[in-house]
Amino acid sequence: MPLTASGEVAALNGLLAARFVSLHTAVPTGGAEVAGGAYARQSYAYTTSGADPTTAANSSDIVFPTATASWGTVTHAGLYTAASAGTLLAWVALTTAKAVSIDDVVRFATGQLSFTAD
Repeated sequence: MPLTASGEVAALNGLLAARFVSLHTAVPTGGAEVAGGAYARQSYAYTTSGADPTTAANSSDIVFPTATASWGTVTHAGLYTAASAGTLLAWVALTTAKAVSIDDVVRFATGQLSFTAD
């Protein structure tokens, strides 16, 4: 069923409210979430824009803790219902994979991490 622009905004607002961003070394549906080395999911605040399709993008920088161990090469981000455990709701492949080593910080600048309803 096609959604109107208002329907897309409503769907994104329902999907994205109070969610947490995860980092993955492979497609998240198969697992591979980063673990250890001070890794922790981060909250996702967003704003919506556009119509048909409507896009939600992070409204402030998302900054992960400084890695205290190698996290591997991060290729995907996920969106979960909780800071730990929870349910994976959506995922996106990163434009550029990032090898995360000790003392690295993963940061998504404002507007860089987006999800689209179409």
